[in-house]
This record gives sequence, structure tokens and C-alpha cells, in this order.
Amino acid sequence: MFKQGVGWLLASALTGGALLAGADESANIVGTLDGDKRAWFVLRQSDDSNATFMDVGDQRQVEVTGFVDPLEWDAQEALVLSFVLEGDELVSAKVMQLIGPTAIPPLYTSEGGNIHVSLNHVEQQGRELHLQGKIHGVLALQHDAETPPSISEGIDIRVNFELVAQRVEF
Repeated sequence: MFKQGVGWLLASALTGGALLAGADESANIVGTLDGDKRAWFVLRQSDDSNATFMDVGDQRQVEVTGFVDPLEWDAQEALVLSFVLEGDELVSAKVMQLIGPTAIPPLYTSEGGNIHVSLNHVEQQGRELHLQGKIHGVLALQHDAETPPSISEGIDIRVNFELVAQRVEF
């Protein structure tokens, strides 16, 4: 038992702690992006998660970043979801698919695009918010911060998601 634990810790140290970040290796967001099969992972390390929510008045604001690698917090090609809920009803949704390692254009965005987001299941249990739903439509390409997104250069997105967001408390 001790040797296995040391081996696991050594492997984690050699990979820069990557093994610690990917506790659950099943994809939380799956589907197609521009016709190609894709999967994104919600990563969690202890109380730190890239799926969070905050209570703001009567609303819950949910922020999720899905990473393409189940073990690395690398934003390259990440899928970013932002939802606002009132009760269990979706009030607004934004979706971005990052092209580079940051949320700075160029990127694909629902702003200027045409997407539909539906929630099939919303359930809060203490500090955890369970969400299940679908996203489909077209994300518009935004080349730079000065130009509006172009739906004519957009990509088709069709994904299902099932995830748990953690409450952010200050």
C-alpha cells in the first residue's frame, strides 16, 4: 500500500501535479463541434473546481470551463459556459469555444451566433448544483476585439452536458 501511494505521488510530481487535477476522467460535455466528435472535462482539485456558481439576489450565476484534457487545466480549445438561473429556469446563456489559450479573440462565441440551450435537470444539494442539458446551434467567429462576431464564419455545436458546479462563498 505504501509503495503504491509513493508511486502515485511520484508520478503526479513528474507530471506537474496533473494526476491530482483529474479526479474524474469521464467527460462532462460531449458531442460535436463543426462535425467532429469532441469531449470536455470539468476538473476539480479538492475545493477548487472550474464549474462554479454564485447566488446573486434571486439568481444563480454558473460559470463552467470544460477542458479537452482530463488531467490538465489548459485553456487551449476549452469550452466555456455561462448560465444565469432564476429558480430552476434558464434566464440567459453564453457559450465560447476558445481557439487559443485565453478568452481573448480569436474565438467562437454565442454572441452574434445562434444557439439554443436547454436544461433537462437542475438540482441543488447544499454547495453543489447538478446541471444536465443540451446546447445546439452555431457559434460565431470573432477575429479580434474590435470586430463583431461573424456567423457566416461560424461553427456548428451540438453537445450534451452533465456536471456539478460548486458554490463560491466569500
